Amino acid sequence: MKQILPLKNIKIIDFTRLLPGPLGTHLLSQMGAKITKIESPKRMDTTRHYQPKINNVSVLFHALNHTKKQCIIDYETEEGYKEIIKIIQTADVLVEQFRPGAMKAFKLDYDVVKKINPKIVYISITGYGQTGKNSLKAGHDLNFISENGLLSLNKDKYGTPLIPGFQLADIAGGSYMLIAACTTGLLAQKLQNKAQFISISLCNASASIAVIPQAMLQGGMPYQKTPILSGLFVNYNVYQCQDKKWIALAALELKFWNLFCEVIEKPRWKTDNTDTLIVGRFDKKKLEELFSTKPRNTWVETFKNHDVCLSPVLELEEVNRENDTGSYGPPFGCFEG
Repeated sequence: MKQILPLKNIKIIDFTRLLPGPLGTHLLSQMGAKITKIESPKRMDTTRHYQPKINNVSVLFHALNHTKKQCIIDYETEEGYKEIIKIIQTADVLVEQFRPGAMKAFKLDYDVVKKINPKIVYISITGYGQTGKNSLKAGHDLNFISENGLLSLNKDKYGTPLIPGFQLADIAGGSYMLIAACTTGLLAQKLQNKAQFISISLCNASASIAVIPQAMLQGGMPYQKTPILSGLFVNYNVYQCQDKKWIALAALELKFWNLFCEVIEKPRWKTDNTDTLIVGRFDKKKLEELFSTKPRNTWVETFKNHDVCLSPVLELEEVNRENDTGSYGPPFGCFEG
């Protein structure tokens, strides 16, 4: 089969800044789309100033925007506005990430743009949606995961919420949802032959990450008391090795766990009942002591030919060395034939 770029020659105008929109449009560019990034000299993308920098260019800004045509246009002036209109006339998609009402103030809201380009797919990314009591409220990733319940699911043993080392709402609820919105909007536009408006709420869109805890809560089993995929079971857990590095064991299904037991020559640990592997019913210290006897990579080598769902917990430096790349590739492969 031949790999193709499904969005080849699709033209996207990108008014977004910071992380959600810029990462999403970057990934769309990896799928073949031609992105024109628009910045006003009055409100430049602040990631331009983020450290670290190489040759006075922010590494983050470059990572998010190096595949795009970058234009600095003051669209609040008559000349700049006319320039933007020209770009809109030949575009397929427009993406913006301002609070509701901002684009209307610039005379670039959906009602105006669809008259300029009746086939436009207009995507608006906001923190809390277009309407409602919080629609005009400022917010960042930490606010969104706090208000949709995600942060409450990640606490230390003292009950203190732990801030993740990555942006859940911005990326899962923003960047990835933007890909879905763009492709869905383009399909709907083709089928209906008319402009499309799609709204993405970072807070609401990322809430679905908690689908398992939500389902358990609705069934009367709060996830915090039975964290089935967050440390409740010894066969779905992390363990420190002799070299102080970590292993992730995700032998959730019993066929994987029982094979794991065979490889480590612990036949008595095998079971036909998952409940026997709950921490406390199965002494987790036995596994902690086991993994502490060898370095992480020795364990990886031991299981490389055995299908037991065991992985090294890699540091970012290790990931970059193994992949020999610091850039983000396409979110998926598309093939013809």
